[in-house]
Amino acid sequence: MISTIVLCRTRVGSASEGAPSAWTGIQVSIKGVAPVQPDTGDWLEADSGTGEDCLNLNVWAPEQPAGKALPVAVYIYGGGFEYGANTQITSNAAGLAASGRVVGVSVNYRLGALGAVSLSQYGGALAEASNLGLQDIIAALTWIKQNIAHFGGDPDNVTVFGHSAGAYSTFGLLGASSADGLYRRLAGFSGGPARIVPAWWAEELAHRFVTELGVADNPDKLIDLDAAALVAALRTVCPTDLGVRGGVDNQATGVVLDAGQPGAVVHAHPMDVLASGSHRDIDVLLSMASDDMGWWVANDLDRFDPHTLDRVTDEVAGWRISRSRAKKIVDAYDQDGRTPAEVRAAVMADYLFALPAARGALTHAAAGGNAHLLLIGPADGAPAVHGTEMYALVGQEQPGRSVEQAERDTRIRDIVLDFVTGEQTRLWPAVTDRPTSESVGNPPFEAGAHYQAALDLWQNIDRP
Repeated sequence: MISTIVLCRTRVGSASEGAPSAWTGIQVSIKGVAPVQPDTGDWLEADSGTGEDCLNLNVWAPEQPAGKALPVAVYIYGGGFEYGANTQITSNAAGLAASGRVVGVSVNYRLGALGAVSLSQYGGALAEASNLGLQDIIAALTWIKQNIAHFGGDPDNVTVFGHSAGAYSTFGLLGASSADGLYRRLAGFSGGPARIVPAWWAEELAHRFVTELGVADNPDKLIDLDAAALVAALRTVCPTDLGVRGGVDNQATGVVLDAGQPGAVVHAHPMDVLASGSHRDIDVLLSMASDDMGWWVANDLDRFDPHTLDRVTDEVAGWRISRSRAKKIVDAYDQDGRTPAEVRAAVMADYLFALPAARGALTHAAAGGNAHLLLIGPADGAPAVHGTEMYALVGQEQPGRSVEQAERDTRIRDIVLDFVTGEQTRLWPAVTDRPTSESVGNPPFEAGAHYQAALDLWQNIDRP
């Protein structure tokens, strides 16, 4: 059974306004407007185009009633806070619901200029326009809490999980008090309690954005501008280099630590929330791919290639790390005949993904919480780069996959199901005082040892 539910219709402001209190209908296929993309969006499965009027969710329930309320798996898609929708095959949680063990949900949230640029500092009509994308997700979770029982789901047993930007959003919920009580478990794949955008950068980016659009004197005019113009302006002013976007200052779009700002949504950094123990009753799962940044080496080498190791050292030193320490870090990754681009990819994979995963799991465990670490390796025909597990996370089959990839992806799907259903005995041992980790596929190193090596190499270096 597939249902599309419209949550609300807003332009700029809080996504919680006008959310219906009851389920509104069933359709036989996935439909609905997708969030505005910086391109045509013709790669999406949506049949209703793209736009800001996109706040809907899809629900998949087993055809045969379970006789009891089922755990709920809520998927948050990734795409760098610029791309994605719940109407793409890698958001189609029918594969999870088909197991008969869960009710699957995928939600839309606004992207880019419409969802990831915080504008509340301008007041007026924009007074609540902070973390709009995250507000959209919280609105969806609120609806799920109130209505998922209609679909056989347990409103008190909700797991939120996501990939990349979806994972950062998932763990951003920890810092948003308005999301408390809306979830029981959180899982992040290639993303976690990190890459939180600081308020200073969010405000600076907003200033560049409204200046580019010529409305700096009256930002309220944004409400009347064409969405395509907003998207184009943001792509002009937002940094595109991954070392800048994901470096120590997180100069990109995303979840903003807007505490103290007007209309604040995120009151604390997710890592600080884990450390406080206030959410120790929330189970967490954190994961990375063994060659997470290898996607950019294979697909965007012209922009990604630093050409020399000295430039990689310059980049790491630019993260406010002493140059001598930066050189030691780069030297540690300069092995096995790696090119400068591959060295940069290995450095960034650990800084962007391994550190938040391992530190997050250890921090949660130290505060009395239950945390699991995972590392995803390659399979025949499927290198372990960013996004390698996206089909598997929602139980879909990637076209043309090999037998080995099918086995790997089935295992990933089952891990998701075991985590969502709280069947801890089917998982590997939880993290205690060291980064114990499971692995799937064929990673080139032992998972726990890799996480520990990353912790040692980057010790006392901040990963906001």
